[in-house]
Order: sequence, then structure tokens, then C-alpha cells
Amino acid sequence: MGRLFGTDGVRGVANQELTAELALALGAAAARRLAATPGPGRRFAVIGRDPRASGEMLEAAV
Repeated sequence: MGRLFGTDGVRGVANQELTAELALALGAAAARRLAATPGPGRRFAVIGRDPRASGEMLEAAV
């Protein structure tokens, strides 16, 4: 597997390097990081996707 994180976010071939399981693990890690951020106020994340068919699979995983 090549580099996973690029300048535009997570990169990889869908269903090979970039799987639903990896998307779920990355989403869970981001949620834990946000929850651990000190200070008052709500925490939220914005997740984008493109219109390719693999986007539906990755969106559903997160």
C-alpha cells in the first residue's frame, strides 16, 4: 500500500486500499479525537464525498 494521506485527504483505490472498514476506523478515530478536545462548545465534523460509486460505500461506512 502506498501513502494513505495526501494533501487532499485520504487516498487509495476503493475496495483495495480504501475499504469500508478503514473508513469506519478513520471516522471513529476522528470522533475520539474531537471528543478529547478540551474546551466548551459542541464538536462537529464535516465529511465530503464525490459522486463516484465508491463514495456511497464509504459514506455508508462512516
